[in-house]
Amino acid sequence: MSEQKSRRGGRRAGAGRKPKGYVKPSALSDLNKVSALATPPPEEIDGVAQRHARLAIEALVKLLFYGSSEAAKITAAKEILDRGYGKPAVEIGGDAAMLPFMPAPIQSTSLTAEIRAEARKFANLAIEVMRKIAADGTSETAIATASKALLDRGLGTVGKARMPDEQRERPLGKKEEAARAAEAAATGRYATPAPPRNMVERLQ
Repeated sequence: MSEQKSRRGGRRAGAGRKPKGYVKPSALSDLNKVSALATPPPEEIDGVAQRHARLAIEALVKLLFYGSSEAAKITAAKEILDRGYGKPAVEIGGDAAMLPFMPAPIQSTSLTAEIRAEARKFANLAIEVMRKIAADGTSETAIATASKALLDRGLGTVGKARMPDEQRERPLGKKEEAARAAEAAATGRYATPAPPRNMVERLQ
């Protein structure tokens, strides 16, 4: 007689009650925190982070293709475009321009140029991902974020609104300041108290 296989199958890996103190495995499970904390801090952090620049671009591209959330896809798309073309310019009075306090672009190193070129390969995909989410996204927040990112990238970010000069409060002169101070003193906590009511009646 042939042996029949169980329809229910075998024991599922990871099933059952977890022991006390159990921590679900994650990408940080094998991180050597002790070693990272024991390593002396670098004088400049740029060089340390640059070692992982290629890995970061690959991770962002992977999110564009396989990200499970629209928010993650939008973030990846924006970062890829920023790395490929720089941050969106600031729109001031209808024209995109750099703010006076924004530093001039630093001369590209070979690694920076390589990362920029790699990011630009996926620029069209990044734009298309944001367009698709803006048009057919399932999350209202993601739709708004994707739409804003497309506007910022196409037209520049919006600068702060400026109050018209005629609506700005002009500085007061010395006489006006004194008049306001006297008015505040007459109605504030240090104002002269009114005489008692019975005294007023006697005087009348």
